Amino acid sequence: MTALALCRFVHFLAAMAAFGSSAYLRLYAPADLRQALTPKIRRIAVAASLIALATAGLWLALQAASMADDPGAMIDPDTIADVLVDTRFGQAWILHLALAAALAAAALLAPRDAWMTIAVLSGLMLASLALVGHASMQTGVEGVLHRAGHALHLLTAGAWIGGLVPFVMCLDAAGRAALRRDAVTAMMRFSYWGHFVVATLVATGIVDIALTSGHAPLPPTTPYRVLLDVKIVIVAAMIGLALVNRYVLVPRLMARANALAALRALTLVNVGLGALVVALVSVFALLDPA
Repeated sequence: MTALALCRFVHFLAAMAAFGSSAYLRLYAPADLRQALTPKIRRIAVAASLIALATAGLWLALQAASMADDPGAMIDPDTIADVLVDTRFGQAWILHLALAAALAAAALLAPRDAWMTIAVLSGLMLASLALVGHASMQTGVEGVLHRAGHALHLLTAGAWIGGLVPFVMCLDAAGRAALRRDAVTAMMRFSYWGHFVVATLVATGIVDIALTSGHAPLPPTTPYRVLLDVKIVIVAAMIGLALVNRYVLVPRLMARANALAALRALTLVNVGLGALVVALVSVFALLDPA
């Protein structure tokens, strides 16, 4: 389970980085800032897409070994083919692999300003993860609603956590006179729309908990509930830091130099907390949601 959890962690982070950074550049960055950040973000998109494709393949191999209860099944073509053809996971994973391959091709070959294409493909790949895991266990209307809600939860998480990467780059750009105004504009837009993103993230998270376990995550009497409760506390801390950034520090950027250093420090803390949340999800999603 350790190898699968680690693979999931890296895959989630790569998918969120590709989606959040490309969506940020396309939706929030003014033209001059977008042009200035494109080389760095494009390298991130290429690396993230290739990592996502590689870990998608590794995830399939590890899942095959888990289902067969045989580590050797990871490299057995027949077992892997059986998983792809004969299991619900495999059928969903065919779509996921296709989207991961399309994303990698777009990141490598599409024009340098094709951010909408990269954002759409990475968003679809991220959302398709709702077709596996706990959300895939239910059938009928409830199952459809659960998967749809979980897909939206993944997208909002990716938009927020992945968007913190270009947000940090905007902090560096804000130190340059020619880009300062555009950088502050992009950060203000990200912070403003972040209200709706985070509200949707929280709402879909509550629905996901209700549909997955059928009860509140308290008291923390099982490993699943313990990790879920830790995640909830960390997300609450991230929201608190984001509110400080939005209402205290970002409005002061044009007037106070020390606001930039403080904003960078708190944003980097949020990046670390976001990675920790993804790590927790990568583990407790493999546990019995009792």
